[in-house]
Order: sequence, then structure tokens, then C-alpha cells
Amino acid sequence: MVASFLALGNERIINRYCHLNPSVSAVALTKLLSTPPRYFRWSGADLFNVTTTKGKRAMIIVETNSCPSGQKSMPMASASNDDNDDGYHVLMRTSFKTMIEEREAAKGLPPLPQGGLAVIYDKNPMEARGYAAAMADVFKEPVYLAELYTRDKDPDPPVQWRDDVMHVRDAAGEWHPIRASFRYVTQRPWDRIPLSSRTLMLNSIISCLAGGRNKMAADKAYEMLNNELCDTGLEVRTPLTIRDVSKSEVPIWIKSMGGTACVKVPYSNAGQGVYTITGPEELANFMATDGRYDKYIVQSLVGGPTWSSVQRGSAYYHAGTMPNKKKQTFVSDLRCMVSATKEGENPLQK
Repeated sequence: MVASFLALGNERIINRYCHLNPSVSAVALTKLLSTPPRYFRWSGADLFNVTTTKGKRAMIIVETNSCPSGQKSMPMASASNDDNDDGYHVLMRTSFKTMIEEREAAKGLPPLPQGGLAVIYDKNPMEARGYAAAMADVFKEPVYLAELYTRDKDPDPPVQWRDDVMHVRDAAGEWHPIRASFRYVTQRPWDRIPLSSRTLMLNSIISCLAGGRNKMAADKAYEMLNNELCDTGLEVRTPLTIRDVSKSEVPIWIKSMGGTACVKVPYSNAGQGVYTITGPEELANFMATDGRYDKYIVQSLVGGPTWSSVQRGSAYYHAGTMPNKKKQTFVSDLRCMVSATKEGENPLQK
């Protein structure tokens, strides 16, 4: 099923979606999917398959991911690997290489600096090596692979910027300029990577600040997009989300959701900084934490019929898996990864 979906192409995906959702404007959906993003060229989203108290099924988005993980868990879309058609190579070939070619052909912009290619990362070494190997295959040249952690974890990192150009230190201690880099750095990347530089980067830091790693900005972006799409039949569905909540106000909002909710710090990922509140004890544990942020996000909790938040008289429940022999149903989520090509946004082996 997944392989057949990946083989459809955007035109048939749009056709099928509008067939199942007659109120959706095919023109608006085509425009959305065929417009390459300016900054956010590689992205992911965590989705829940849910049902409402009235039995209406829907997909809702939990959060958006810049530099998303999960490629190593994705099986090949086809049985043959002759053309290096896995997600690593597809991303390098259709997005990263295209980005470099577009930048080099752009008029009125300074040329890229002389130098090599690099993958920098702070998570998932297996996936980082996969992207580096794919990059070397596509560009037919060596690729530097460098870990870049926060200063408190690594006071002498192997990556630095000189005159707005990234330099990477090799195993012999020599520094090399980089013309373009693939970024797999996600933990507060703005504290050690500049907002802009002469070295081209996928993704740029602005994609994280604009919502990829900023949950508050992301929720505002969903709201603004929904306002733009109000006449098209399209909508980004999310759990009820309350932004800019001070810690002292958290118990009030949780009470308004029936005593069950999810509290999140504004900047985090990979399940960190997320507090599930289903009772007084968990709320007390959260209130006792020493947080580094003044404001939090309180979001309705999507769970089972007996432990989901109530939001304005309704609630979302996980559709979940089919019951096993013990009549147990488990929650599940879906990671969807897309990349920007010359034709627009496309599913990326996920």
C-alpha cells in the first residue's frame, strides 16, 4: 500500500484526495503541492489517525519536524536497488543537488564559496552516515561527516564559521571550507549555527525558528494558513493548543480540559520536554520541575475514550490498531516525510 502511494505522483494523489473530499478545491491543492518552499525544503510531520465522540475519522497533526528522522526505518519502495532509489539518495538527488544548482544559477547572488561538502549532525549517527554516503554517491566526491553538539557537551566542536563560511575539521586536525552542507542538527541549532551564511545549508536555520523546532511559531503558522485556506475546503487539523502559558496558569488550563492534557516546552523534539498529565500526581511532578522557559504550550491529550482531553464539548481519540487476541488496542502515529523538488513537494520514501 505504501509503495503504491509513493508511486502515484502528485497529480494522482490530488485527484484521489479530491474524489474522497468533494468540497476541496483541486486548484488550491495543486498550487500548494506544486510550489517549492523557499526555506523549508525537507520536512516531516507526526500525524495521528483519530476519531471524534461522534465517530468522525480524521488525521491530525501533532507537530512539524525540520531535519526529520526515521529514514533508516523505511523499507525500499521497490525490490530493486539498482538506481540507488532509496530515500537517502532520492533526497540528495532531487532536493539537495537541485538546491545547489538553483543557487549557482541564481542571478544577483554571490557565488558559493570554494570548498567541499559535509553532513553535520547531533543525533542518529546511522542516518547521518547514510545521508553522507548517498551524498558522496550523487556528487562523486568525498563528504565530511562531523558531529556538532552544544558547547556544554563539546567545548571544541569540529565545525566553525570563518568569514561566514563553514569549516570542518578532519581526523588529522586540518580545517576544510564547505560550500554546501546537509544539516542533521536539531537540538537548539540556532545556538551554534548562524541564521545565514555563505555556505548553503539544507535546512536553513530559519526553518527551525519558523516552526520546525518552535512549537509556538508552528501553531501560529497553522492558524494563519487555515485563515488563508478557509474558502478551499482544506484545513490543518490539530489538537486544541493554548500558547504562551505561564507555569502558574498550567493547572487552570488542564482543569478546563477535564484534568487531562499534554504540556510541552516551546523548543524541543524527539519526545523531550513533553509532559503527559492524566492525574493530580503527574501535574504535581510537572509543577515541581525546574524549567528553563517562562512560557509553555498546553495541548489537549489524544488518548483513549477514558483518558482523552475534552475540548469544547468534544474530544479526539486514537483510532488505534486492530484489537489483538487479548482485546488490546494500541495507539499509533504516522511519520510523513516530504522534500522539495523542481516540481514542488513530494513524499519521500516515508
